[in-house]
Amino acid sequence: MTDMYLPKLREITEALRSLFSAPYTTKFPKVPYTAPKEYRGFPVYDEENCIGCGTCAQVCPTDAIEIIDDKENRRRTLRINYASCSQCGQCVEKCITEKGIKLSDKYSILVSDIKAPEVFEYVEKELAICEICGEVIACSDHLQWIKERLGAKAYANPNFLLESQKEFTEVAPSSPKDRIRREDLIKEVCPKCRHKIVVRDEF
Repeated sequence: MTDMYLPKLREITEALRSLFSAPYTTKFPKVPYTAPKEYRGFPVYDEENCIGCGTCAQVCPTDAIEIIDDKENRRRTLRINYASCSQCGQCVEKCITEKGIKLSDKYSILVSDIKAPEVFEYVEKELAICEICGEVIACSDHLQWIKERLGAKAYANPNFLLESQKEFTEVAPSSPKDRIRREDLIKEVCPKCRHKIVVRDEF
């Protein structure tokens, strides 16, 4: 008969021990939850270290990162849609500067509208536009980053020379011409137009 009561006695003992001991669970939501350092939350841009190259958008498996180029205003916007983000960390792992985007400890967003501003993360960068065809070359910060990595070799490329010149003085836009000429080599132009200049080589 005593054996029948032993399991219940053990349960009562465990209940009393739990009642007078410290809690095993967190105090969330009364106390905000602090994620561990290794936690993969939503990614956020570091505006100072992001160069606008768009690598994060290219490697995102869920297409949560969008590149929006405004050629008229010479601005590129990189936009993360947290509603589509799987927090995989590919954007952080493949970032060419290794500091342009980081995973935060933010793990949930409470909104009533899926298009609310809190659902998106933005960063804006200045664009370098081809002076001949008007197509996008790269972001100015991207060109500056490449120039610094190349060192003295960067001066073989006119685009990098112009980026260096912009640090000291304003570069006036060139007037459009009826055809491509050799003098266009020292303009900010895309690779396709630079190839045309070299091939045609007109005075």
